[in-house]
Amino acid sequence: SLQFIVCDNGRAGFLGEHSSMDGTPTCRLNDYILDQTLNNKVDLGSSSVRANLPEPEALRFVTPPTVVRAVDQAAERFAKVTGQHQLRVLQYEAFGKDELKRLGFSPDGFAQMAIQLGYYKLHGKNCATYEAAATRRFAHGRTETCRSVSNESVAFCRTFEDPAAPSAVKLASLKAAIGAHGAYAKACSEGKGVDRHLLGLRLLLRPGEEKPAIFKDPAYAASSHWNLSTSQLSSEHFEGWGFSEVVPDGYGIAYTIRRDAIIFHIAAMINDFGLNSDHLAQYIKEAATEMRSVVLAEKLKETAAAPKL
Repeated sequence: SLQFIVCDNGRAGFLGEHSSMDGTPTCRLNDYILDQTLNNKVDLGSSSVRANLPEPEALRFVTPPTVVRAVDQAAERFAKVTGQHQLRVLQYEAFGKDELKRLGFSPDGFAQMAIQLGYYKLHGKNCATYEAAATRRFAHGRTETCRSVSNESVAFCRTFEDPAAPSAVKLASLKAAIGAHGAYAKACSEGKGVDRHLLGLRLLLRPGEEKPAIFKDPAYAASSHWNLSTSQLSSEHFEGWGFSEVVPDGYGIAYTIRRDAIIFHIAAMINDFGLNSDHLAQYIKEAATEMRSVVLAEKLKETAAAPKL
């Protein structure tokens, strides 16, 4: 279902049920609507009131008691679920996609590595990370899992946390991590990812049929336990969007990359695992700032070393 939620004060939101649709088409739908309305591209007709227009009459709705009870129960369930979650919005305004492109970096790759380094700073380790990659170039194509963690991204996190590592080495590790991420994301969009293929093989199993060894291997379970579930939807019009975590000990991170800012929405459950969205937001901010500082420092060295004409 698609739900447009419009409030009395003119603010509006959108709610999409994910099982039947993905973020990319719904993002474009909302972006189009906002572009049309905010830029006065919609013909609303004459603003004058017709003289023969009758006076409005109030419509009195009689709601059956069963419906009233169902609405009350739904509200209670909603309040309970939202009360079990913490949400932190990090509006990082030091740079956006314009500067990242000027510096020669993929904006999405840079944001993903900021998330990786931020998580590493907070938890001292890397974890399985899901990023949605679109496969809409294929008939009935929806998504594939872009696995943001690679040998290169792990090395990048360790290098940036090494106080003895020179900035040139840090920059090289950042470029390698973003390069590996971009290559895997491209492969996923071309239908060359692994997760949907493995899902298809699992669904082919008949009831009661023994699982192949790969699906019983602890490494397979660990690599599919998404402690970080991430996705990007970007629009200059959106103030934010988000989703929750997919495992009790994980974060759901939705982010928007604007021309001059990156907005992270970090959700996690309030439970015995003790995750903290505020702390992760702070470390992502710290990571992004350190990454930018290294890039600019090396650019400054290159400029100083360039021959003067």
